[in-house]
Amino acid sequence: MDSLGIVMQPFIRAINSGVNECYDKMNRALDSLTEDELSWQPTLHANPIDWMVWHMARVEDNLINVVLQNHGSIWDRDGWGRRLNISYDGAGAGMTMREIREMGRIDVDKVLEYYGSVRDATSDYFANKMQEDDLTRVIEHSNFRGWTGAQVLGRLLCEEGEHLGQIEYLRGMMRGLNQ
Repeated sequence: MDSLGIVMQPFIRAINSGVNECYDKMNRALDSLTEDELSWQPTLHANPIDWMVWHMARVEDNLINVVLQNHGSIWDRDGWGRRLNISYDGAGAGMTMREIREMGRIDVDKVLEYYGSVRDATSDYFANKMQEDDLTRVIEHSNFRGWTGAQVLGRLLCEEGEHLGQIEYLRGMMRGLNQ
């Protein structure tokens, strides 16, 4: 059983645990950062923390809702682009630094509201909708054609862990180890 007392298949439970841990650690890494720290770039060709938080939320939303469940994203459904004043339609993969800069400052508090909705929907999917055979189902989404559900979930964990590490590293560069 997970922390909510819901019985999940072992693999799904492991994935759910991993994405929850990344989410919790990301929130701790963001704690008390200023707007300037959230938008700081160590070089002109490095992603700032605020962009990475937005990207992590968008990736999870797209992989879980669009790719695995084959329906609309929470981003579109709840009008988060408008609410955040972000006109960029994708999840950030392949964005140029110019496109990232054109997004301007990203309201991380609002992004975290969006991300919370994504996390809730992901947990609900894992607990109530995803079946073990969804892991071997071949995906037909154009960006992941031929992948299995398990491969998509592996990609999700990789993306979340990778960007969490970047956020923690940037925080350490600005504030020092464990500060």
